[in-house]
Amino acid sequence: MVLLALFLVPAVAPALLRAEHWAADWRTAFLSDRLPGSHARVAIIPVTEDSLAGLPYILPINRGYLADLVAALDQAGALAIGLDFYFARDTEQPYDEKLTATLRSTRAKVVLGAFEDASRPAQLANQLRFIAESGAAAGYIDLIPEADHVVRYRARAPGTHARYRDSFSTVLARAAGWAGTTPPDRISWLLPPGDGRSTFEEIPAHQFLGAGPAQRAALTKDRIIIIGGKLFSLDRHWTPLSLRTGEGMSGVDIHAQMAAELLDGNRSYAELDRSSAQIFLGMLAALAIVLGARFQARGYDFLDWRVASFLVIALDLVVFRYFHLMLPFTLAAVAWIAGVTAGTQLRRAVDWARAQWLGGT
Repeated sequence: MVLLALFLVPAVAPALLRAEHWAADWRTAFLSDRLPGSHARVAIIPVTEDSLAGLPYILPINRGYLADLVAALDQAGALAIGLDFYFARDTEQPYDEKLTATLRSTRAKVVLGAFEDASRPAQLANQLRFIAESGAAAGYIDLIPEADHVVRYRARAPGTHARYRDSFSTVLARAAGWAGTTPPDRISWLLPPGDGRSTFEEIPAHQFLGAGPAQRAALTKDRIIIIGGKLFSLDRHWTPLSLRTGEGMSGVDIHAQMAAELLDGNRSYAELDRSSAQIFLGMLAALAIVLGARFQARGYDFLDWRVASFLVIALDLVVFRYFHLMLPFTLAAVAWIAGVTAGTQLRRAVDWARAQWLGGT
């Protein structure tokens, strides 16, 4: 009964299987790809409290200040510039106009953050107007955590009538030359590089504006640059990498991770579809039944949890690390144990039936 039930589970796994998420997060946190140094094509300009020290307010970020950042990045040779902010309301007119004029005059491709919430028509209308006036591209910056508040998958366009069909990170990657059509669902995270530096080079906004032309160009030339807020503990999200760090990741870092995955082109992790998962589980269960019956005949307890767990875990880790394929770990473990149990009991049943038949004759 357990084996038959397994073939109904892949239709909802891993979304409803907490254990599946747990297993996937541990593999991701310790076996994901690691570059030798900071990513070569994506960098971050965080706006911090120190960046806004001379301004009369912190939120929303002063748009005149953002205009200065965009202009400086453009002059330094940035390939594409992403603004990880909502533009749902007007602020001070001179600064709004300054940012709009700056966005219209940049040589670099600029991507703005967008959201579509039909319950807030005024904010949606203001956002559409601002993006249209700026002449910039836009992508939605929604981050959709799972039920346990962990971000594992990319958000999809909010409905068939959405004006923005692609995510913020996807539009940025296209601006830098990514030619794909549909990004993968699961995010492929990069571990901190081997040289001890940060995954993405970053310099706070105020330090960048105070740097010389050579230093600015060294950080930004021919790169995607994402400007985002890193203020207090705002905009922090749990990810699988939180198992290593014990803390959330800022939204701008998550967008950088997603954009970098598309640019790299060979780091994405695939998950088995329903049919492939059923075939895999069926083959694993069949092997377990055969081995369970065979080892029972030898008097060897193949149901030992250490042996079964080691085999399943070893197979899963090798496939994850070297083939970038995420097998249904929880289902595979259940299929293996249930198959061995079925094989063991099948052998006992055959021996019992044979003894009854011989006794009767």
